[in-house]
Amino acid sequence: MNTTIITDAEGFKRIQEDWERLERIDLNTSYYSTFQFNYSWWETFGGDARRELFIICCYEDNKLVGIAPLMIRRSGSRLLECDTLCFIGKGDYFTFLVDPERDSKLKIMKAMFRVIDEHAAKWDKVELTHLAQDTQLLYYLLRHDQYNEHVKYLTACPVIQMLEYGTFEQFTTTSEYRKLKKTRDKFRKEVGYTFRAFVGNANEEVYERVATIHRQQQQFMQTQKGRTERQSLFENRQNEDFLKQMFSRNKEVIVFLLEDEAGEVIIYSINYLHNGTLYDWNAGYAPKYSYFHSLSNVLMLETLQYVFDQKLGDQIDFGAGSYAWKFKWTRHFKVNYSFKMWNMSKHRVKFYRLFSKMRGLWASVIYGASGLPVSSQHIMEVQEIIF
Repeated sequence: MNTTIITDAEGFKRIQEDWERLERIDLNTSYYSTFQFNYSWWETFGGDARRELFIICCYEDNKLVGIAPLMIRRSGSRLLECDTLCFIGKGDYFTFLVDPERDSKLKIMKAMFRVIDEHAAKWDKVELTHLAQDTQLLYYLLRHDQYNEHVKYLTACPVIQMLEYGTFEQFTTTSEYRKLKKTRDKFRKEVGYTFRAFVGNANEEVYERVATIHRQQQQFMQTQKGRTERQSLFENRQNEDFLKQMFSRNKEVIVFLLEDEAGEVIIYSINYLHNGTLYDWNAGYAPKYSYFHSLSNVLMLETLQYVFDQKLGDQIDFGAGSYAWKFKWTRHFKVNYSFKMWNMSKHRVKFYRLFSKMRGLWASVIYGASGLPVSSQHIMEVQEIIF
């Protein structure tokens, strides 16, 4: 079994055919592990000198059988730099791609982690987040003595299992549907909306419309709701470049939206469709309709009927985050984990970790003096202010 490391965009592009072959047959992969998502992200953000490609490829019998889509990210100041080996891009699920037809799946994982260990001089920590349950990668980490203790629970991802109902008609017999129907009928009476779905090339015409709505919503949240931390994905130039690539001629991007009688967008959701799963990724609504507090339920009900009718997939995945509104739609969920392991052979890592603990203590002191309850999020916020 042989391994190589890809560190440039040309090498990245050369493995496209093999990568796409693995993503089709490895059912552990989500849309965030596809070549299209990762290559588009790297084309947009890879020009940053603080990022370096580190894609591990594993070959057996001269055939590519495993891919670890990784990069090295440098963060911090000159005195406290930290080089993190992590996944390319940002998303709700990540994993290593492994050929499921091979009997040597664990050996493939072992070979890729051997490369990581052999190049320990290049990283201060390995941080692999959003590892879904039932994946070969998570299984390997949990069963390995060296890695097990570094695996931690991250979050839950609620999922609507379409097969549980079979058809939309069967779903309409549930008590959940009867409540939602009343909400939908009320809004339909108030606003003569139209439900629309955009797939593939049709997304290019809708991109600017949803981007405008998302910007308006974030501005509304900042000025009217005091949510000054809210930012729009569509306000950052690089994010815009990446999203435009994703929308261009991409059959796996589906946008659902409601339009009012004037043809203006009321609410939208952007989704990725891959291997029978519809990943609900981003949503936004027009501030003028903020008075109606169940807009998302109306759109989801229309979406659910469309997905059933078009037989788009087996499940709708709400993504990371254990929010109550998600569990009002389903009792099913996936569990995500994270893996973080420091390279304790480096002196600067010991110093960096000590400094991080000091920041945490200072943040605790400040929040403690304020009399407010302290959470990990609060500590992180104060750390950023102090340091």
